[in-house]
Parts: sequence; C-alpha cells; structure tokens
Amino acid sequence: MSSFLGLGKRKKRWKHKPKDAPWFDRPDALELLDVRRRQERLSDEDYALLHKWLTDGYCVVPGVVDEREIDAMTRDMNEIWTAREPLAGLRILDTKLDSRNPLNLSHAEVLALEISRRFAIRDASHWRVHGFYLHSEYARAVFDNPELNRLASLILGRPAEPRFTINFMYGSEQELHQDTAVFHVAPRNYLVGAWLACEDVSPDAGPLVFYPGSHREPLYPKFDNYPQTNLRTDPRPREYSEYVARRSEQYERHHYLARKGDVFLWHGMLIHGGSVVTDPKRTRRSYVCHYIPGEMEVSSQIEGPFNW
Repeated sequence: MSSFLGLGKRKKRWKHKPKDAPWFDRPDALELLDVRRRQERLSDEDYALLHKWLTDGYCVVPGVVDEREIDAMTRDMNEIWTAREPLAGLRILDTKLDSRNPLNLSHAEVLALEISRRFAIRDASHWRVHGFYLHSEYARAVFDNPELNRLASLILGRPAEPRFTINFMYGSEQELHQDTAVFHVAPRNYLVGAWLACEDVSPDAGPLVFYPGSHREPLYPKFDNYPQTNLRTDPRPREYSEYVARRSEQYERHHYLARKGDVFLWHGMLIHGGSVVTDPKRTRRSYVCHYIPGEMEVSSQIEGPFNW
C-alpha cells in the first residue's frame, strides 16, 4: 500500500562530475578563457567582459536594449491597470488588499475593482508580473533581444535560451539568495541572470545589492541532491537564508545604482537581493530574464512537494 501511495519513495539521485561544470567554474578557467580568445577571436570588449565574470561573478553592459523598447514595455505595464479587457493568463503577484497578506490576482480580478481601488493597490504593493512577454509585443522584443542572447551564450560557451522573466515596478526587497538555489539546472550553474534597468535607479528605491566574488561559494550543503533539492523543494527555507546571510559577510556589499538601459549579468551563485526601499514613492522599474541552455532546464524532472 505504501508503494501505491508513493510513501517512502526514493527520489532520483543526481550525479555531478567535475568535467560537466561550465568552463568558468573549472580550476583552469583563466587558461580556458585565453584559449577561447584565440580560437573564437574574441574582441577585447568580450574578453574583458568574460574576465570580469570570472573574477567577480558579474558584469555590466550599457545600451544593450533600445530605450524606445524599454519605454514601450513600461507603457504596456502601466496600462494593465487601466485596460478595458483582461489579458488571459496574466497574473499580478504580491498585491496588497487592505491589511491582508500579499495576494496573487488574475488580471480579470484586478479589472473587476473600481479604478481608484486599482490605483491604490498598484501604488501600495511591491507587485510584479511573470512572463509579460506573452502579453506585450514590446516585452517580447526585449525577451528576443539578439544582443542579450549573444551575451548570455558567450558567457555560457553554448547557445542559451531566455526563460522565466519578471517585470518589477518597485524594489523587491528580496532576501539574499543565489539563483542556482531557485532553479533546477543540470549540470548546475549553466545559468545567466540578466537585470535590465528600465529607469535610473535612486539609492532610496531599494537598489539591487550584491557581493562580488561570492559566486565562488559552495552550494548550500543541505542541497545535497541538487537540482532535486533546492529552495523550491526544501521544507526549511529559513535555514538557507541564514546560511547565505552568513556567507555574504565575507564579501564587500555593493549597491547597483543602474542607469536606464544598463544590463547587469550575473553568475547563478552570486549572492544578491533587494535592499530596503526607504522612499515608498520611488519606483525601481526593471526587467529580469534568465538564460539557460534548453536541455539543461530540468524542472520537469523534479519531484514535489513544492513551495511554489
């Protein structure tokens, strides 16, 4: 009977071999970078970008996305609160109604509210939208941006695909974390995060906070069967948060005061989060996308229960 119910079932054991690690995580990464420079005839700019990625776990590239596309995507985001018809499948996450905990509402539920009520919720919530490229041609243009895709593929050393986008209106105030611990990627760390500033970021708007060099930290020891075990499947996420906070203390804390159009690219193990918003009226419009080689995104092979 217990077998039929799935009780006591042993989950798949995932194996990690050193030879499967991304080139930038190998002990001879600097030598491999020099080999790539010769074989791929890397430009000085691309070589410097990859060197920065290796040493600090991130790099910044300005002007990758046309500001007209950014403005059009931002306009489409603003208009979801005043639309006449709901967009099927669109959900607005972490909205605050009264004093209740944040709720995830469908677009139809939002549009059913009186318009002044919608605006009050919009302005009082640290809301976000996932997968907006499915609803906005301009968000889709950013999603399909060829230079962003080239940069992510250059870093990974193989073709990458954009996935899992998030559009933010305000600073996230997200706890310190590593994206490898959020996604299911095998082999691990074949992941590039991309954070696009959709406006100049003020220090009191809760800018991105990060710790250069922290990408060399080991994976949380209790995620001993990654990608099966990570934050999405761990029943004790608070222990992970405390672990990452302790590890971050070894590194210098940086705030990313981005200019509109800047793209921040980061390693899956770089410790980062959202700093405190000290002026609630300040927006921090941004777009986040993650790049993973198609066959290495293995969430469909992971067994629950899940935290989300």
